[in-house]
This record gives sequence, structure tokens and C-alpha cells, in this order.
Amino acid sequence: MDSSTNIKINTELAHFLSEQKSSIVEKWLERVLLPQNDPFYEEVKKNGHQTIVELIYYLETGSLERLHALTTKIAKERIEAKANVGDFVHNINVGRSIVYELLMCSLLNDQAKGEGVLKMQRYFDQLVFLSVKEYTALKDSIIERKNQFIQEMHHDRLTMLGQIAASFAHEFRNPLTSVKGFIYLLQKELEKTDQSQYYFEIIQNEMQSLEEKITQFLYLSKMRGLEDKLEKIPLSSLLQEMMDFMYPRFTEANIVTSAEIGEKAIIEGDSAQIKQVLLNILVNAVEELSGLDGERKIRVSIKRNENQTVDLAICNNGNPIPGYLLENVFEPFVTTKSLGTGLGLSVCKQIVEKHNGSIDVSSGEDFTCFTIKFPIIR
Repeated sequence: MDSSTNIKINTELAHFLSEQKSSIVEKWLERVLLPQNDPFYEEVKKNGHQTIVELIYYLETGSLERLHALTTKIAKERIEAKANVGDFVHNINVGRSIVYELLMCSLLNDQAKGEGVLKMQRYFDQLVFLSVKEYTALKDSIIERKNQFIQEMHHDRLTMLGQIAASFAHEFRNPLTSVKGFIYLLQKELEKTDQSQYYFEIIQNEMQSLEEKITQFLYLSKMRGLEDKLEKIPLSSLLQEMMDFMYPRFTEANIVTSAEIGEKAIIEGDSAQIKQVLLNILVNAVEELSGLDGERKIRVSIKRNENQTVDLAICNNGNPIPGYLLENVFEPFVTTKSLGTGLGLSVCKQIVEKHNGSIDVSSGEDFTCFTIKFPIIR
């Protein structure tokens, strides 16, 4: 097709659209999907007219540069109107269909109709693409801002929780120390009998349990304590020590254990705190497996990585952690136990991160694995 013929067809198509513009918009408004009481109804009508104006401009100039301003405006209004993106695209395609129908019923010759369909196809394809692109970008931006706000609020609440927890824990620990001292004096002064000895043992066990809970609250403050003792820790030896310590529990619960901890790795930290992390996860595994029918397994391993880190994994074949809990399992007060405090794994996370490490969990039908990554010291 020579250029003069092309210009003539474009002129005819532009003239046709100019004459049919009001009719196209009226038919379009009858078939579009809009929310009830759409606050931008008048703007929707204007956008319909402007869409035809831009189509005419495209036929006259061959340029789609002005389309971006229109699609940006439409996307913003549809976001504010809380319109569904499916309805959004549907409405554009309704407009496309109406233009095609009127074009096919017009008095234009077949060549003009054929060229018109091709050009309008390109125009409406670009209109849909730019509109959805703008709509999606705005939606993503809104979601990102909301997520950022939620994260900031969550961080602030955890910080406040840590400060409150540390304050309460310190307030409880001081009188607890006095109580322990007076219990010790009473044990020395009172006449020892089997009954009194039994009572004192109960008191001491309960005091120890209370002290452990207070320590857990202190870890929520995320602050390195004055009692932290940094030392070089052979991780394999420490894990083996905790496996040996838990052996009676494993035997009692009929748990089969396997270990691949031959690789040597030295980390720096407070061995008492690392022990607490390992003990917490192992105890949780035993408690989970205690109610399991069939073979019960705990698998531990240590693997050095090329980037001067080491992975310590503790896995059990108990019931998988529910998906809705999995991503929040390390948050304070999140627990799978009916009587759990939800502090154990949160404390583990605080300790590991305080040692410049990370802890992750994966859970499936076969195994639930807690993987702890520590930096290795040379």
C-alpha cells in the first residue's frame, strides 16, 4: 500500500471515529462493569471520550506517546475506586468490541475496514498493556507501603516488648535471689526429715523453672548481657555433649537418633547460651515425637560451607508445622503446644542472631528441620 492510500484510509477512519465518538461511549457505558456508586463515574465518561480522541490521534500521527498520560490517570482512578483488575481489562475490551462492531457496519470499503481493524488492534493492545502495567505498579506500591508500615509497627512493638520483658525480669530476679538465700538458710537450720526434704526439692525445682523463664524474658531484650562469656566453641563436641545429655529422654521415648557431626568447626560465643538453643530444639523434638505412632527419628548433622560458615541441622519426623504458623514460628508467643509459652524458639532466634548467626525452619511430611548457621572463626 502506497503512502497516499495509507493517509487516505487513516483520514477516513479518523473521520468515522469522530462522527461515532458519542455513540461509542454511550454503548460502552451500558456494558461496562463499575462498582456501585463509583466515585469516578463522570471521569469514566471523560476517559471513554479521551480514549477515542487518542485513537484518532494515533491514526493521524502514528504515535502512541500520549497514551501513557491517559492510562496513568485511569489506573489511579480505578485503584481509588477499588476496582477489580479483571473488570478493568474487561471494560477496555468492551470498548474494543464496540469500535470493531461499528466499523464493520460502516460504509467504509473492505480495505479501509481491514486496515482499521489492524491499527485499532495495536492501539487497544497497547492501551491494555499500559493500563495494567500502571495499575499493577500502583497496587504493588500500596502493598509495599503497607508491608513497610506493618514491619515498622511490629519492630516497635517487639522492641517495647523486649524492654518491658527485661524490666520485669530484672524486677523479679532480685527478690528471687533473696528467696533462694532464705530457703538455703532454712534448710540449714530446720531439722531434716524425709517430708521436709521432699518439700525443699519441690521448691528448688520450681525456683529453677522460674529462673529459666526469667532468663527467656531477658533474651527478648536482644541485648548482650554482662554475664555473657565469649569463648572458642568446638561445635561438634558441644552438639555431641547435648545429644549425650538427652540420651535418657531419647531412650524413654523410643527415639532412634542418627548423627553426622564429624566435621570440625570452631565458633565464638557463649557456650551456655548455645547449649540452651540446642537443648530447646532437642526437647521440642522429643515432645513432638512422644505422641507419634510408628518409628520416631531425630537426625542431627554439621556441615561446613565454603563461605566460612557452618550449618547445624536438627531434624525430627514428627507432624509437620502448620503452614500458617511456619513463617511466624520464631516470633514471641507463637507456639504449637497447648500449654506452651511461645518463648522458646523466639529466645533461640535471639541467641543465634546475637552470635551473628541465623536460624531457619523447613517442615514437610517426612521431616521438620531447624538449620542454624554460624560464622566459623579461623
